[in-house]
Amino acid sequence: MSKKLKKKDNNLDRVYILGTVGSGKTFLSKKLSNLLKIKHYDLDDLFWEKKHSKMRSEKERRKLFDKIYKKRKWIIEGVYASWIDEGIKRADTVIILDINVRKLLWRITRRSIIRKKSKENQSLNSYFGLIKSVLRYKNKNHLTGYYKHKEMIKKHKVNFIIIKNEKQINDFLKKIK
Repeated sequence: MSKKLKKKDNNLDRVYILGTVGSGKTFLSKKLSNLLKIKHYDLDDLFWEKKHSKMRSEKERRKLFDKIYKKRKWIIEGVYASWIDEGIKRADTVIILDINVRKLLWRITRRSIIRKKSKENQSLNSYFGLIKSVLRYKNKNHLTGYYKHKEMIKKHKVNFIIIKNEKQINDFLKKIK
């Protein structure tokens, strides 16, 4: 686990979790939420009024997002481009999930199969879109990719942790317990 914690090494009052599709953002945010007794927020829930079919207006999203930011403690996970910079700026600690591409592709495929079996409506185009997102994440020119996230962290001089696999996630969670 690569780690660069500067100010207040253990300050986890406002945590922003970044990573591509299938990296484990939701899993980690829920685990941290339970351990720290801090409410977690999935940016998908702010963006979508009805999951992946009806978007909220920009004004509505901004209002919800600002409400979260005003709280003393929060855990936010998600990578919507217009909110990342502000989220990093306000965070005590940012966690980047930098999981191996093969592992990510496996997770997306498994998730898609499970959704298909449970009759959730995920099209083949949607599946290929997720794969495209994973493959784009490490592209240096990508708007919400790994390197842009690191630039924003450096710009705001925020504490950060880069986690590369499940063992590191589990080790991180054990240290918090």
